[in-house]
Amino acid sequence: MDQAKPPGAVWPVGAGTGAVAVLLAVPAAPGAPWWLRRASVLVTGEPLGPAHAVVLALALLLVARGALLRRRAALVGVMTLTGLGIVAVVSGDDALWRLPLLVAILVALWLRRGDYPVRPHHTRVRAAAVVGGGLVVVAAVGSVVVGGVALGSVGRDVATGLGATGAHIEGAAWLPGVLGTLGGAGLLAVIATLLAPDPAPAPGDERERRAVAVLVAHPGSDTLAPFALRRDKSYVFSPDGRAAIGYRVLFGIAAAGGDPIGDPASHRAAVAAFLDLCRTAGWRPAVLGAGDREAWAGMRSIGYGDEVILRPADFTLSGRKMRNVRQAVQRSANAGVTVEIMDEHELDDALREKLLAVARSSLGGAAERGFSMNLDELLTGRHPGTVVAVAYDRDGEPVGFQRYALAGDAISLDAMRRLPDGPNGVNERLIAAIVEYAEKHGLAEVSLNFAAFRELLDTEDRNPLERVGYRALHLLDPWIAVESLYLFNRKFRPEYRSRCLLFRSWADIVLVAAALLTLEFGRTRPAHVAPVPAAEAEPAGHLKHL
Repeated sequence: MDQAKPPGAVWPVGAGTGAVAVLLAVPAAPGAPWWLRRASVLVTGEPLGPAHAVVLALALLLVARGALLRRRAALVGVMTLTGLGIVAVVSGDDALWRLPLLVAILVALWLRRGDYPVRPHHTRVRAAAVVGGGLVVVAAVGSVVVGGVALGSVGRDVATGLGATGAHIEGAAWLPGVLGTLGGAGLLAVIATLLAPDPAPAPGDERERRAVAVLVAHPGSDTLAPFALRRDKSYVFSPDGRAAIGYRVLFGIAAAGGDPIGDPASHRAAVAAFLDLCRTAGWRPAVLGAGDREAWAGMRSIGYGDEVILRPADFTLSGRKMRNVRQAVQRSANAGVTVEIMDEHELDDALREKLLAVARSSLGGAAERGFSMNLDELLTGRHPGTVVAVAYDRDGEPVGFQRYALAGDAISLDAMRRLPDGPNGVNERLIAAIVEYAEKHGLAEVSLNFAAFRELLDTEDRNPLERVGYRALHLLDPWIAVESLYLFNRKFRPEYRSRCLLFRSWADIVLVAAALLTLEFGRTRPAHVAPVPAAEAEPAGHLKHL
């Protein structure tokens, strides 16, 4: 397969544009040293008035940042300003020695236009025209009111284009300042809008979701693969269609939930397609819950916890180490608890309503949340390959349930809910039943809860910074349940599978953190009860009483 030519360096354009912006702003900086003022005149010609200097400097700083982010609009802006400089020289209004330099810059920018693949999205262009267009008109009027000075090179031509003729009109004393401010804001708004990344795409349609469901069932899919079926995720596929990545876009961050799903041989191609999409759309890529770092080669990583894995073939309740789990299971049996496991789409309306009431009680009225390790549409039966383990009390009323989703030859926990005043040992009893279910159905792994910051919680040999972190987790546990969930998981003597956060650059880390925290802890769409399309309801197993 032919490899695309790697993009060239764009930092010279960004740095050069930023330097011009700084020099344009010199006249607005009181007390600037003489050598800096001299450099400003040499580069930009005769200095601008302070108001124009500030606005144009900010505009060029935005363009410089856009150039570093490979925005095509930034390239067009730099080329336009360079062309205006050439016009100024040719018309005799500027030093002739600038001409060969400006021509060389313009030719170099044209030849390297392929380094700027991020084109403005049509909605951004439309927004710039609608929102900023009116303010740009105000900018022209404001420039006339405020007045201007004779300008050299790029600054003079831009201000002339805005109508800075030095004229004055009658009006209230505050009007010039207001018009000038609105005009400058309009110019900056237009530039910022054109340089913005693409808006978030629509979630995948039903055809894509059916294709993803097939990939989730592939034996090479990861245990987090089922969560790609959330209805708020968009998809990108490998060229051969044998692997895919589910993602969402927020704050300009394209966040993938876990590794690619489907055939491992196509994982790298899916990653390449995802990263290429991010480049052309102007998004910053990130991955929450990645396990296969080789597939994501080149991205920076931070480990933040471990997935809890049980292997049914090796699992047993006997032995001293499993005494706590064994006793909890026995307590639930003594309390008359029974367990039933069924395909989710087989739930009848009456049982579904009772289980949703259990879920609401378990969460204390809080909304369902999650992104990388949670499905949505709890108990609607619209997700293929989901099973529900239900715990009943002596009277046959549900007191807890757990939902699991099939992924290749594994099954992954999605939701674990129980009545706060229900019998002790319900969750342990349900997990033991699911492990038995998985073994009888030939499933190699059962994925349970996520153990965040496990290494920090699992050791007593902590440095001062780690002790502060551990203390914070301990104090916040009533709200985030990190430590209590870790202690619950540890009782099962599981295996641990490291999961990490991947991102492109440390410069992205603040936006990445904001986007991922919002996605993970923000409210999901409320579940709705709807009939299950016949083509979508795929049984995951057979009804079983334990």
